[in-house]
Amino acid sequence: MVNVHEKQFLFDCGEGTQISLRKERVRMMRIDHIAISHLHGDHYFGLFGLLSTFNLLGRTRALNLYGPPLLQELISAQEAAGEMVRGYPLHFHATSTDAPAVLFEDATVRLESFPVRHRIPTTGFILREKPKEPGVKRAWVADWNLQPTEILSLKRGEDVLREDGTLIPFAEACHAPPPPRSYAFAADTRYWAKVADWVRGVDLLYHEATFLHAMKDRAEKTFHTTALQAGRMAKEANVGRLVIGHISARYEGPGLLLEEARSVFPDTVAAEDGLVLEVKSRC
Repeated sequence: MVNVHEKQFLFDCGEGTQISLRKERVRMMRIDHIAISHLHGDHYFGLFGLLSTFNLLGRTRALNLYGPPLLQELISAQEAAGEMVRGYPLHFHATSTDAPAVLFEDATVRLESFPVRHRIPTTGFILREKPKEPGVKRAWVADWNLQPTEILSLKRGEDVLREDGTLIPFAEACHAPPPPRSYAFAADTRYWAKVADWVRGVDLLYHEATFLHAMKDRAEKTFHTTALQAGRMAKEANVGRLVIGHISARYEGPGLLLEEARSVFPDTVAAEDGLVLEVKSRC
């Protein structure tokens, strides 16, 4: 779950998602975007129940759903079988594994998809915060009696030249805006160097790390990644921070995988239920 200026984006929706959302006191009805990476059950079996819960709770606001084309057919079949009458619009946006694409964009954020290599069609996702306008310093507004048109010019990064020849410089009158932040979600995938090009420079990268590198052959065969490879991906892509997850149940915990990933990329943490991370820009 990623919150960008109170816009809530949910990436994948396995079984138990509703339980986790309630446990962490996430306001589910404010989720307006759900992105499904692929159609293996652990990534979408919780979606049908969540869509039904929205209906039972009286949702009327539209929901945007992004995922493989077949997902729309599965939802339609499930709703038809149960004779469900949905009380809110569901806008489905089919993803593609041909090339990166922009799925959603507004004034503050852009959602993108990119292909990864798994046994079935699968995509990763990127959230990019839009650059904010500079803020005009209050003292300058008061001291120079800045007019609305002048304030708008300064926010556009322009100097203001008055008719009497007075120059109000943008660089002195405005606060520099904070750098925009970015988050990438690389779901189930075999190690593929091309992904580094698409997630390059993001502030926070989630990447699967199913196996230790001693099981590299198993990872390759099942289209998964080792912890060492996840660390290499983060280093090659020059990301700010790495989160590893999707760890095989054969391991008692993430300790050894975390150690392995950190041997290549030190700023690595392991995903766990309830973990909250602030996406911080490195600029």
